[in-house]
Amino acid sequence: MSLSLSHDGAVSRIRVDGEIDMSNAHLLTELVEFLCRTPTPLVVVDLSAVRFFGAHAVSALLHAGHLVAQVGGRLTLRDPSPFVLRVLGAAGVLGRLNLHGTSLPTGARLSGVVPPLPRRAAPPHKPLGSSVAAQP
Repeated sequence: MSLSLSHDGAVSRIRVDGEIDMSNAHLLTELVEFLCRTPTPLVVVDLSAVRFFGAHAVSALLHAGHLVAQVGGRLTLRDPSPFVLRVLGAAGVLGRLNLHGTSLPTGARLSGVVPPLPRRAAPPHKPLGSSVAAQP
């Protein structure tokens, strides 16, 4: 994962590239914590280039949002990919995050889970034939 920070007036923009997993999710939280030293931080996290988004990433975003809210600021997620939205939906946290520049996948609810992808039909079940000898 790589993080890049830029400022546009009062808004701090964090762009995340790559994978957010258990080995690096804390770096995102630590950067947001650093930004919370300014009065009323406005933080935008751009997730458009995230290729992997695990449970630690969900936890990091929730923690970062809490840190910003504690000091009267706002954390906004910008352009999360459909994959990131699916993970956030499955975790049931979409309603707890501010989203910008995205539309929810079909069937997504802010308070619920994104529906799973359709599954392929299972092959037909073959009953045991008469070739199996009965046991005494």
